[in-house]
Amino acid sequence: MSSSRLLRPAAAASRVVQRRALHSTRVARDHFLDADSAAFKTYALAGSAAKPVLVDFYAGWCQPCRVLTPILKGLTGPESGYDLVTVDVDEHPELAAEYKVTALPTVVAFRDGKVKNKFVGFRPEGELKKFLGML
Repeated sequence: MSSSRLLRPAAAASRVVQRRALHSTRVARDHFLDADSAAFKTYALAGSAAKPVLVDFYAGWCQPCRVLTPILKGLTGPESGYDLVTVDVDEHPELAAEYKVTALPTVVAFRDGKVKNKFVGFRPEGELKKFLGML
């Protein structure tokens, strides 16, 4: 029993502790939340975007918007083929007027700086995937 006590400290001393290095990399930004007019033009209207851009027109008081936006965030991650821009229509009514947003939520899909498709109202995830597939 005393010999096992003598081995424990020796065994502990021979154990090699490896430290994990922390690496920092650039984060791929696929969500541009609460965009203003300048950010909207940069991300949605710039024809240089490699991926289609979904623009989610919403308002803080809109209950369907509160449910739809997290689903859109989940479908437009870094591994997806889509970017997401959100625009608060109460903060930027000029953008809502320009794209004829009359009901909320409204999602407009842009590709190469041009409107490709849009829908109004809440859609379940399955329908959103079909919508994305049409882009």
